[in-house]
Amino acid sequence: MGIDISIVEKETGVYLIALKGEINTQTYQALEDKARPTTVKAKAVVFDMAQVNYISSMGLSAIFRIKLAVEEHSGTIALVNMQPKVQLVFDTMKILSPQIFASMEEADDFLDRFLDGVQTGQISPKNLPGKTK
Repeated sequence: MGIDISIVEKETGVYLIALKGEINTQTYQALEDKARPTTVKAKAVVFDMAQVNYISSMGLSAIFRIKLAVEEHSGTIALVNMQPKVQLVFDTMKILSPQIFASMEEADDFLDRFLDGVQTGQISPKNLPGKTK
């Protein structure tokens, strides 16, 4: 199975990347290539994972590299709406946990706090605010 990638700028510098399919050895490069133009200008990138049914180690690596690229410009990422088996992969690997959210509303709250903190100089990518329940 392949991957469909849709990127929408929700507001200036805030991108929603909706994914559908599998992020694996055959598709991870397409994700990185399509996301690359957003990483240099993004304040935030939100991955909607609702329709991702599988992620491999190469997929995890791709998302992590996108995260690093966004953080180079003082931005952040968030992942929302994960399927349970994809969530389990992230939980098992213990990566990106402060940036994984159950819903878009939860991610929006995080991003609002992050962007406010960046603008006031209180937050950098190295001291991300935790999510709230």
